[in-house]
Amino acid sequence: MVDPLPERAHRNLPVVACRELGRGYAVVRFAADPPLPARAGQFAMLRSPSWGSAPLLPRPMSLLESGREPAVLVKVVGEGTARLAAARPGEPWSWLAPLGRPWSPLPGGARPVLVAGGVGVAPLLFLARELAGAARPEAPLPLAVYGGRSAQDLPLAAELGEVAELTVATEDGSRGVAGRVTVALERLLAAERGHALQLYTCGPQPMMAAVAALAAAAGVPCEASLEAPMACGYGVCLGCAVPRSEPAGSYLYACVDGPCVDARSVDWRAGPRGARP
Repeated sequence: MVDPLPERAHRNLPVVACRELGRGYAVVRFAADPPLPARAGQFAMLRSPSWGSAPLLPRPMSLLESGREPAVLVKVVGEGTARLAAARPGEPWSWLAPLGRPWSPLPGGARPVLVAGGVGVAPLLFLARELAGAARPEAPLPLAVYGGRSAQDLPLAAELGEVAELTVATEDGSRGVAGRVTVALERLLAAERGHALQLYTCGPQPMMAAVAALAAAAGVPCEASLEAPMACGYGVCLGCAVPRSEPAGSYLYACVDGPCVDARSVDWRAGPRGARP
């Protein structure tokens, strides 16, 4: 039996450290007492009191870690993420967490395959560490495929490589397999044909759509962590609607039905409404 999900709560957590990774990426770590109870795949809504009235909305961030020092991986894409990436020790931040549905438990006898793109590595690294902590000593490491535009767009690749059998791919060929992450994934699926696998993926919507298609063609179960605009994080604003594969014209909501969902439940041709905040 799976334990019930921890309840969400508003908390003010101070920054412990902000580690810059280059090219607009940073890991921001906070202090939580009592520890933040969260599972791999869940997320938080973050906002600084220093923002005043603008930016108005908090930012949804996948959790990289939970516990006494919860952490998030940030890529600067706008004003909110720029301020988060520039946070300094002692600065207080408002958290609403944990939110959303985590990754599903690994089916018995299956080997996990983690497919990440860019900052999509955060919930997958969380999952890999969770799996490593629960695995028997003789169990094989998860398989991981991590892609980016260049070698500079693979933050936390070294950390992922510590807890998974890692293959990287870059579109410019600067590291690992030359091409998109799906090139490496196709090779992995061919090499593992006949073995029980479970795919977990997070990254840009087109990448996840391609991963879902490859998984379906190979007959491999696949879960995807959705990204969509949202204002609340718990199903009130309805801003994170994602088209379902069926019934036609229906939607699921990334914050409460996800972010981790069966990839078959998404109409990947349509994608989420709007743009990521």
